[in-house]
Amino acid sequence: MNVWGYARVSTDEQAEDKGALIKQMRRLRDAGATQIYYDVESRTSDRRKGLLQLIEDINASAPGKVAKLLFIRIDRLTSSSMTFYRLMDALKKKGIQPSALDEPFDLSSIGGELTIDVRLAASKYEVKMLAMRVKKERDTRKENKKPHWNAPLGYIVEDDKYKRDERPCVCLLAGKRELTRSQLMRFVFDTFFTVGTVSQTVKVLHDTFGIQANAVPKATDSRINILTENEEIVLENINKSRSGALNLRYPHTGLKWSVSGLRSILVNPIYAGGTLYNIMVRPKGHRKPFDEWEVTWGTHEDEAIITREEHERIKATIRENRNNRWATEQKHINPFANLVKCAHCGAAYSRQCKKLVKRQGFIRHHYQCSFYRTNACQNGRMIASDELEKQVIHHLVREAEKLAGLVEQKIDNTEESAEIKTLRTSLNTLDALPSNPAIEKAKEDMRMQIATALAMTNNTSTQYLIAKERIISAFSNERYWQQLEPEDKQTLLKGCIKKIVVDGNLVTGVELLYLH
Repeated sequence: MNVWGYARVSTDEQAEDKGALIKQMRRLRDAGATQIYYDVESRTSDRRKGLLQLIEDINASAPGKVAKLLFIRIDRLTSSSMTFYRLMDALKKKGIQPSALDEPFDLSSIGGELTIDVRLAASKYEVKMLAMRVKKERDTRKENKKPHWNAPLGYIVEDDKYKRDERPCVCLLAGKRELTRSQLMRFVFDTFFTVGTVSQTVKVLHDTFGIQANAVPKATDSRINILTENEEIVLENINKSRSGALNLRYPHTGLKWSVSGLRSILVNPIYAGGTLYNIMVRPKGHRKPFDEWEVTWGTHEDEAIITREEHERIKATIRENRNNRWATEQKHINPFANLVKCAHCGAAYSRQCKKLVKRQGFIRHHYQCSFYRTNACQNGRMIASDELEKQVIHHLVREAEKLAGLVEQKIDNTEESAEIKTLRTSLNTLDALPSNPAIEKAKEDMRMQIATALAMTNNTSTQYLIAKERIISAFSNERYWQQLEPEDKQTLLKGCIKKIVVDGNLVTGVELLYLH
């Protein structure tokens, strides 16, 4: 009989210690684990390749094939009661014994289940408290005009102050000129002042530093996070799909720039002697426009790389470039916004120009890979908006015909899932115990887990039926589409389509939401 193992470290742990995951996995191997599943993810995330594959493989395994599942501690599995009991339920059905090396526990008794529920509740409470401490620390640093923990390229944080980073960075063959990191950033700003646009600045920088800017298709590593008995536990065998966690950042990644990344650097007030705060929209996590950032000026004027006047000139130039674009002269709804992707590099197709077609009386827009402007992708051929619509609708009509021929599957929501049943059983166990703060906290957490599970089940079923009905009714007849207003087209497409893949001026694929 086999012994399986599961290891997990957070992204921060792995960034601080590249051997953190390896150490855990070797402990599991020494304890007898032959096949080890692993993840580099936060404990609050349940969308983990290794964990999800582990549960799937347990459910698919024959009874008696696996004797035991090893892990270091319960918090290495998850802080979610729903996910934990989903895993435990799968183990129980197959007769697999769960075992924590550093934290023994017992699920065979009421007291053991109570201990688990309290531990999970405490783990979730710990995560919330950590987030609160981080927020408090940020607020305190803002009040005292202190810098953030991390500094942008060209600076270091020393004695709670931004200071220019004078470590050598790059040497230019032309003129045999060596640049420190702060001098490199001054060179970047000077280049922007010379050429006047962000995309052209990217091109000049790549040409100057000899950077190969060609984009490559986005990694589609299909490997699951598993190491078998015959594989050595070394970093080279670890799936690096989470490259940000397993690999170090600049300068090891080189001096390759993107348009959006360079734009964020150019408008960063740190380079002009100010410190920025509250740049994210919560809870969505989106970045605010730079005019809405909170900036405290004068925090390190003596270490500024550019002047305040230059900083304002950069922002004015970027605003003017936006205002000069054809798209802002007359607003036209883009039905395909954020949906069209390049087949070569995975970047978004954006509208680059327009033309009035007088005979037909409509505005024709032309879409092109956004990476082509910086020479990062060679897919430069454009596709016209009317041709894009024609090809996309052709794909969707075929999908509608296929779906219309399917036998309608009735989705019965009265039967609760095994995870929800397990959660209800645990909640009943807690209800039968004498009340105290820890138990009440665990009960509250359990109720929230049940509500979330029910909402997710109902929402998935509802969204599936909505998307299916939209496709069948909207695209069974092409004339229906032509009668729609641009706003309705945009709403309909976003409700049905995940992405449209385009190679030059050909639509090569349409991926639908909920239907795959």
